[in-house]
Amino acid sequence: MVKSKPCYLKAVVIVHGKSEKQICDYIKSNLRLKMEVVSEKKGEKSIQINSLKNILNDSRFRSFNDFITHFDDAEIVYINKKKKLSPDFKIFIIMDTDDCTDKRKSEYISKSMFKDHWAYDYIVPIYDTPDLESVLVKAKIPFEKKGVERKKEYIKIFPTNSKYTISEASELNNFCSNLKKVKETNMDEFVEFCLGKV
Repeated sequence: MVKSKPCYLKAVVIVHGKSEKQICDYIKSNLRLKMEVVSEKKGEKSIQINSLKNILNDSRFRSFNDFITHFDDAEIVYINKKKKLSPDFKIFIIMDTDDCTDKRKSEYISKSMFKDHWAYDYIVPIYDTPDLESVLVKAKIPFEKKGVERKKEYIKIFPTNSKYTISEASELNNFCSNLKKVKETNMDEFVEFCLGKV
């Protein structure tokens, strides 16, 4: 009898808002990836760079022990007899950068704002400058509508609902290639990580 490998959690993603959540849910569903998407009120309330400290100090992220209690399917390894998360595990944070000062934006992108947090080695800041919508336009995502109405299109472009067919979805490899050409984001790192975990 062949022993099956345990299916560990690959990543936790903290998202800015509803659009980012929709994209992450789409990737998770499409790739059947073990990934937790963390948002405020299902993305209805946005998380901003300035409020990340509150999230990272809440009962899920406050300490290593709190984290592995809450995300109990994260892979644990022993390094020098010390319990740690697998080196392959990531905590992605996907944020717009238009709602904070340039100094704060720089601290976020350089990761220096997380230097005192136990999860520093696992955190990967993903930025969209100034915001996700402008990055997706530059990545040639085929939006038809403008303004507030455009937000409603995310569900069709990145469908997680069975009423939308998969043919309406952006193909992930092409999406990743297009993102690589946009210097105002590093979201391709997140998509590449997800594609590499399948």
